[in-house]
Amino acid sequence: MTILLGAACADAQAVPLGEGDSTPTYSRYLALADSARYHIAKQEWGEAARCTREALRLEPGNVGNAMLFSNLGLATGMDGKFGEAMQCFEIALSRAPKSIPVLTSKAKIQIKASDSEGALETLDTILGLDSLAEWPLQTRGLLRMRTADYKGAFDDFSILMKKHPQNTWGPGGLAKCMEMQGYLSEAAGYYSDAISRTKPGDEDRVEFQLGLIENLGHTGKLTEALGIARQAIEENPHDGRLYLLRGWIKKLLLIYREAEADKKLAIDYGVDYQTIERFFPENR
Repeated sequence: MTILLGAACADAQAVPLGEGDSTPTYSRYLALADSARYHIAKQEWGEAARCTREALRLEPGNVGNAMLFSNLGLATGMDGKFGEAMQCFEIALSRAPKSIPVLTSKAKIQIKASDSEGALETLDTILGLDSLAEWPLQTRGLLRMRTADYKGAFDDFSILMKKHPQNTWGPGGLAKCMEMQGYLSEAAGYYSDAISRTKPGDEDRVEFQLGLIENLGHTGKLTEALGIARQAIEENPHDGRLYLLRGWIKKLLLIYREAEADKKLAIDYGVDYQTIERFFPENR
């Protein structure tokens, strides 16, 4: 699920260290740790891992190494070295078993590794420590929805919507959860709520617009769907998916020539054939 991976990895952050002495070795240790955090912020995973390993060699017994092992797990995991990453998180959690930052980094790498079951266990642990933690609530809701645990997903998104009203994935997640269960009218309302909480240019706004356009198309509210499609295209004129859905709505409205023109625009903007075929099936 692209949305889930984006939510999981977009805000990956290194965990800071505590304070220590002022010896040259320790100063070098801190400098390397700072360099690692810099490289993590730049998503330069190999350099981040190199700096972290060198810091660990300088101060193998430092109490701050729990955080360094967590950062090394994040860097190696984002670089696709999942086994090494999990070993790093095990070491970090053996030293700081209730560290929410460490657990959060672990969950992000488990998601990247497609270990949904492990990620859910880690997210459960985080929410056991802080039941209102925003990112874990959002991500557990998305994972639960993906595994067809719609009741659990609905509960998470409902809490998210109430306790973190600025997070658009509260209503957005409820929309998708309702839609997957066939409650299209309820889903449309949540999509509208999610869109109303965003501004043009917000990362998730177009995803909610796409969801609402398709939802309205399936429920026969074609004029409303066409209006939302036109507004969305004004905001995102290079998103081929919007032209595809607008063309599909026009096809349902029997405006065939314009529908074909929008289909061509969708293809020109790089929408894949499988997605095109879903809305414009051939020989049907």
